[in-house]
Amino acid sequence: LEGLAEIIESSSSDKQLIVLHTNTSHGPTYNTKYPAEFEQFTPVCTTVEMAKADRAELLNAYDNTILYTDYLLHSIIEILGSVERNSAMIYISDHGESLGEGNIYMHGMVSASMAPREQLDIPFIVWQNGDDREMKELEEVGHYHVLHSVMDYLDLRSDIYDEEKSIFN
Repeated sequence: LEGLAEIIESSSSDKQLIVLHTNTSHGPTYNTKYPAEFEQFTPVCTTVEMAKADRAELLNAYDNTILYTDYLLHSIIEILGSVERNSAMIYISDHGESLGEGNIYMHGMVSASMAPREQLDIPFIVWQNGDDREMKELEEVGHYHVLHSVMDYLDLRSDIYDEEKSIFN
């Protein structure tokens, strides 16, 4: 995130899309996905053989990744709040993670129609600064909302844009 505020403020464009990709809560080596100072839940699982791992240690390592992700999101919000531009952050996970529920681990081992809810229920977080756009009251949001919401926020239109799939009014 170093230099992010400077990149945003130095742009001559009135519209910017910056995509950040994290790999923090992606197994099996959760214990390697965060700096040492974020290891608050201990002891942690260090094996890649998740089915043989101590469940409490596996959950501790995973929870540390969530703590670190939370820190990253907080840092992004702090940066966006400090710049003199209207801005928004949309955070969405690409998938959830099974941590031994029903003896299933990680994700993608079965089709989406058969996947447990732990792999399908994901966070979708929106934060805005400045031109706060009103958001629709939707019962469910997912990946199919991202493209249309970003296009809507940036006032971009094309043949593929679907206003119904935007999270913004």
